[in-house]
Amino acid sequence: MKVKNQKILLISMPILVICFMFLGYIIAPNDPFKVNLALRFSNTSDHYPFGNDDLGRCIFSRILYGGRTTIYMVLLASILIFILGILIGAITSKVMMKKNIFVEALINAVTAIPPIAYLIIFVASWGSGVKTTLIALVISYILRFVRLARTQINLESEKAYVMCMTSLGASKFRILLIHILPNIISELIHYLCLSCADMILAITAFSFIGLGLGDNVVEWGNMILEARKSIFIKPNLILYPMIAVLLTTVSFNLLGRQVIRK
Repeated sequence: MKVKNQKILLISMPILVICFMFLGYIIAPNDPFKVNLALRFSNTSDHYPFGNDDLGRCIFSRILYGGRTTIYMVLLASILIFILGILIGAITSKVMMKKNIFVEALINAVTAIPPIAYLIIFVASWGSGVKTTLIALVISYILRFVRLARTQINLESEKAYVMCMTSLGASKFRILLIHILPNIISELIHYLCLSCADMILAITAFSFIGLGLGDNVVEWGNMILEARKSIFIKPNLILYPMIAVLLTTVSFNLLGRQVIRK
């Protein structure tokens, strides 16, 4: 019972951190876009818990709104990757089709290129923006998820219980949905959680190098880029978004670790 309660606690803690970062904008005390040069580089106060940046904007509110932007994109991308990845992986698996050398070669070829390379190509071709980055994230990370889903399904299909169900006349759809998928779902969620952490770092990195989501979008990477200009005047400006990125990525990693743990 104690071990079970400990596991619930270890799962709930990262979920609470992610939910707070995602929904925290609701309690934001100020408008994240409001400029007030009179409060430029102001210290912490009751109305501005983290102080103000070089334009007098509320840092705490910008952190919360930045979390909504980043985690919204990551969660939406992960849902699309999960659904499409399982669908494509199931269709191209041994259960649904015979061994196809062309399909295997194609999947191996496209997954040999790092996801960051696809992101650079898409963003450079279509320009920066929320929609462009979201599409780039889905296309970049879905390739490896398809490969994982396909591999897991193929390995599971060779087990005795699947062969027994096949000999009993169970349909391919029933074998996949009822028998195979529940046994591999934890592996898929584990990989997806790690991918979510990786996507957060990718979004932040692109904003930091100037390929952000746009001037009208609050995002942690852009906050780090702006704070770098004032690092000798007020070094703590760069720490707040970096800590937010660290907490969120660690939370996704911990969540994935607890999902996979028996």
